[in-house]
Amino acid sequence: MSSSLSRRAGVSVSEVGTLGWLRAMDPVLLLAALGLTAFGIVAVYFAGTTPEQSYTLAMNQAMGFVAGLVVAVPLAIVDYKRARPYLKIVYGSVVVMLLAVAITGDEAKGAQRWIDVGPVQVQPSEFAKLLMVVVLAGYFADNRASDNRVFLKSLGILSLPALLVFSQPDLGTALVFGAVFFTVAFIGGARLYQLGLLALSGVLSFALAVRFGILEEYQIARLTAFLDPAGATDVGYQVLQSKMAIGSGGMTGKGMEATTLSKLGFLPEDHTDFIFSNIAEKLGFVGGLVLLALFFVLVWRMLRVATVAKDRFGVLIAVGVATIFLFHVFVNVGMTMGIMPVTGIPLPFVSYGRSSLVVSVIALGLLQGIAIRSKLEGFKGATL
Repeated sequence: MSSSLSRRAGVSVSEVGTLGWLRAMDPVLLLAALGLTAFGIVAVYFAGTTPEQSYTLAMNQAMGFVAGLVVAVPLAIVDYKRARPYLKIVYGSVVVMLLAVAITGDEAKGAQRWIDVGPVQVQPSEFAKLLMVVVLAGYFADNRASDNRVFLKSLGILSLPALLVFSQPDLGTALVFGAVFFTVAFIGGARLYQLGLLALSGVLSFALAVRFGILEEYQIARLTAFLDPAGATDVGYQVLQSKMAIGSGGMTGKGMEATTLSKLGFLPEDHTDFIFSNIAEKLGFVGGLVLLALFFVLVWRMLRVATVAKDRFGVLIAVGVATIFLFHVFVNVGMTMGIMPVTGIPLPFVSYGRSSLVVSVIALGLLQGIAIRSKLEGFKGATL
C-alpha cells in the first residue's frame, strides 16, 4: 500500500483492493476474538450432558458466530460515520425493540426478555447495549458533557431504555447501561462532580428500591449472596458450587471428559452464567488464565482502536464497546469466584447464547471498521 494512498480520505474498498483492506484490520483484535469464540464452542460442547445436547449447543453457538459475521463484515467495510445522521432512528429502534419485549415477549424463569423472530428467539437487550453506545457516542461527540444541560439530557436519553430493561427484569444488563454511560460521559468531557452526584443518586435509588419493595427478593438475594453464600438459598448454592468447581480444577484441571461437578449436575447454568467455573474445573488454573489473557488482549486492542480513531465519534464508540466487554468479564468471572454479585450477565464470546454472541461479533466488526478507516485515511494516534 503506497503512502499517498494511506493519506487519502474517504478510502473505499475499490481503491485499496480487498488485500489492502484486510491489511488495515487489527489482526490481534481479530485473533483474540476468534480464540475466545473457539473456547466458547468447545466449552459449550463439553457442557452438554448427552452427545445430542452437546452437538446442538455447539452448532447453535457456531451459527450465532456466522450470523454475527453477516452484519460485522459490512460494518467493517462501510464508513461508521455514515450512521451519525440516523442516530435518532437508531435510538427509536432500541425503544421499539424493548417495548415489543414488554408487550409480546416470551417469559422464561420469571423474566420476560425474549421475542420470537421467525424460528429463533432474540434477546433485544443485548442489541440495545451496543446501539446505545453508538447513540451516546454520537450525542457526546456533538455536545460537551461538562454542560449540565447536555449531561441531564443524556441521562434522559439513557433512562427510558434502561428502565425498560430493568422492568423485564434484567438488573445485570441495566447495570451495563450504567457502566457504559459513566465511561462514555467521562471521556466525553463530564466533570467529576456530575458523575459523583449521579453515583450518589444511584446508591440512594437502590436503597429506596429495597426499602419500598421495588426490587424483588430474589434480585436482592442475587446482589448480596456473595457476601454470605452459605446463608443464602438458591443463589448461595450456585456461588458455593461454582467456587468448589473452580477450586477442584487445580493447576491443570480434570480434563474435558472427566466426571466433574458440571457433569454430575451440581453446577447450575454451567454453559451460560457459570461457564467460567466449568472451564476452570476442566482445564484448571492454566486454562482459566489463558482465557483471561485472551480477554485482556481483546480489551487492550479495543482501547488501542480508541487511541487511533480519527474523530470523537470513533473514540467514544471504541471506549463504550471496551467498557461493555470489560464490565461483563469483570462481573461474570468475579461472580463465579464469589467476589461479585450474581447478576446473570454472560461471558462474551464464551457463554452459550446466540444473541450475546451475535452482538459480540457485530461489536468486533464495528471496531474493526474504526481501525481500518483510521489506518487507511492516514490519521496517526498513540499506540499501546
